[in-house]
Amino acid sequence: MIELTQQQPADLAAIEALLDEAFGADRRQKISYRYRRGVAPLAELARVARDGGRVVGTIRYWPVLIGAAGHSALLLGPVAVDPVARGQGLGGRLIESTLAEAVAAGHARVLLVGDLVYYHRFGFVPATGFGLAMPGERPERLLLRPLRPGGFDGIQGELRPASPSSQVPAFAAARLKG
Repeated sequence: MIELTQQQPADLAAIEALLDEAFGADRRQKISYRYRRGVAPLAELARVARDGGRVVGTIRYWPVLIGAAGHSALLLGPVAVDPVARGQGLGGRLIESTLAEAVAAGHARVLLVGDLVYYHRFGFVPATGFGLAMPGERPERLLLRPLRPGGFDGIQGELRPASPSSQVPAFAAARLKG
């Protein structure tokens, strides 16, 4: 039986191998990786799917900032499932469970780079109508989902990476400000 658990430091090699298999060894050249360099994923939302002791799925979230005001948001991804475990709804379980945890933790908004056809079922919509952009990325691939009503109200501009030193304070402040 496959269970979802907190990512552990010992899982990192298996996660990297799974991501290479799913997205190719050149995956780090993708635009979204610019937002991850030098910034740790949020540990409280980093999950793996385990089949026995083997990692067969992974999901992570990264802090990003939006616009000149630096509104905090989550950048979901990557999500990957081992080919032997595909077709069982595992990717959906990872997404739904961690989105629920993000809501419970007080996060207001999440973005991702992906295909609307797949992510629409999780409540994601194109970000272009909201005045948001990820420089260098095809606009139709940037998707968003508010995690609470009004999560994107009055927020627009370009995404930018969270700096390592601003990672915790930005999210702590966002939880207080809304």
